Amino acid sequence: MVKLGRLQLIQRRERWVLTAQSWLILLCLAVVLLWGLLPRIYPFFAVVQPITADALVIEGWVTDDNLEDAAQEFRSRPYQYLLTTGAKLSRGHYLSQYKTYAELSAATLVKLGIEADRVIAIPSPKVKRDRTYASAVTLQEWLDQNPGKIQRINLMSPGVHARRSWTLFQKALGTRAPIGIIAIPDRDYSGKRWWASSEGAKKVIFEAIGYIYATVFNLVE
Repeated sequence: MVKLGRLQLIQRRERWVLTAQSWLILLCLAVVLLWGLLPRIYPFFAVVQPITADALVIEGWVTDDNLEDAAQEFRSRPYQYLLTTGAKLSRGHYLSQYKTYAELSAATLVKLGIEADRVIAIPSPKVKRDRTYASAVTLQEWLDQNPGKIQRINLMSPGVHARRSWTLFQKALGTRAPIGIIAIPDRDYSGKRWWASSEGAKKVIFEAIGYIYATVFNLVE
């Protein structure tokens, strides 16, 4: 202890610190824990929990392969309607007769053999952010304008985006209609080993961040 008159400037204290071996053990435990969690992450985000529903909703910005999956799902259950959502096309709308992803996807589904009178396009306004939530709100408004037409919904969304879409659609629809979720398997990488693919790692990490913002911080994407 060093003193200057009545002032105490420096005091020696004894404290416990982790040794190098302890840090190594903790690091090994963290690696084991992370390795055990990795296979569980994809199924959490690519969630599949369908309900008995009279309408199937597909997000219109998906690929043609995803729309083929939606058509197959529609034929496999007693759905009455297939609804498509989506805002203005980000590219090509000056040349295309279809101006929104909702309309383009609806036309594609009819081309795939779904009856035209059972496919309903529900375009949403163009927004700079919150695109998924904007589509959900537009669907909620459509349901309000067509009371009794649809009672229960299953939502289809590609891969790891499914959990976030489900959360945002539930938030927008509230108690208007129960909603189930069907994640479309991703063809670009294996969900069982998503960390072994740069595409898989990028999508999972991006969706994890988006999901945190949409839930913990009550924000939407």
